[in-house]
Amino acid sequence: MSDNKSVISGEFDRTGRYEAGLKSLAGSLRAAFFVLLIGIIGTLIYFFSGAGYFSVEPQQSVIVLRFGKVIATHDSGGHWYLPYPVNQFIRVQTSQQLLNVDFVPATLATADESGISLEPGRDSFLLTGDANIVHSSWTIAYRVDNAAKYYETLLTPAEPVKNGKVTPDDEITDFAGMKGSRGPQTFLRNMFRRAVIDVTAASQVGEILYAGQGAYSEEVQKRFTALVHQADCGIKIDSVGLNRIYPPRKTKAAFDAVTAAGNTRSQLYNEAEAYKVQIENDTKASVAEIIAQAETYKKRLVARTDAQEFYFKEILAKYRKYGSSVTMALYTAVLTDVAAQLNGDKFILGTRGEKKQVRFKLNPEPKKSDNPKSGKEAK
Repeated sequence: MSDNKSVISGEFDRTGRYEAGLKSLAGSLRAAFFVLLIGIIGTLIYFFSGAGYFSVEPQQSVIVLRFGKVIATHDSGGHWYLPYPVNQFIRVQTSQQLLNVDFVPATLATADESGISLEPGRDSFLLTGDANIVHSSWTIAYRVDNAAKYYETLLTPAEPVKNGKVTPDDEITDFAGMKGSRGPQTFLRNMFRRAVIDVTAASQVGEILYAGQGAYSEEVQKRFTALVHQADCGIKIDSVGLNRIYPPRKTKAAFDAVTAAGNTRSQLYNEAEAYKVQIENDTKASVAEIIAQAETYKKRLVARTDAQEFYFKEILAKYRKYGSSVTMALYTAVLTDVAAQLNGDKFILGTRGEKKQVRFKLNPEPKKSDNPKSGKEAK
């Protein structure tokens, strides 16, 4: 049997050249096996070691995708999943973020460029309800309150947070060659522009620039918040701030004149209000003084009336008791008082008879002075 094998092998490989090839093939297979074994062991170590572990940093959320589908969202702590390509971990910034939106010319005009006209498509501006143009600058403060909705609905970049910073929106070019962007910031900017345009178109320029500026800003925030809530995109609006609002440079002088007139009106109004308060206070003081004097006069008049009433009642009682004697006494008292006030201008006639007359000079002529100058001085 062995002789037959040796004969066959001898006939098959008479020169011995195949034996070296077989040995080389066996060595290559052994090396490939060891490499494959090391790869399998390395893959197992990769899958079951720390490659699938992550910890959620403050003010961030981590979305877990399994073959592209969201399976979990974590806001804190450490977690372990099978690593890529089975699972993918997306970090989303949840702290407050700021976004500036401006409605201003593309190139801000200087004093020498005040004659440059605005050009639609190049310059950004707003039209009010009374067909006036205004420029404005805004700041939006928002935060992500639902990371999964935020990532799935707003065409968020594949890596929302990179090197600890929020990734800008993706730059795109459409079929016509127009360049633009897409993502959450672009979405918020467009929604906010829509809210500002709607509110501005329903407002008057005087209200926007002057007294109603606060109400205008509040209405824009209300409108914008409603649009974002309606979109249900996982974003919460914290605040909307109006940094500046102003008319175009070419019309600034006219608006400054309106402002000056308004300031003058306010000054005159304040002065009128102050004068009104002063008049009211003086009137109240005068009223109080008149009322006090009237009260005093009333008390004095009542007291005098009461005294006269008491005197009259006493005289009446005496008259009823003594009759004509009281009348004569009163008559005599009156004559005595009158005679005392006439300073001697009285005459008694008929002294010989029983009847006598007493006459009074009621309207005596003024005495003439011996000094002629005294009359002129009296005049």
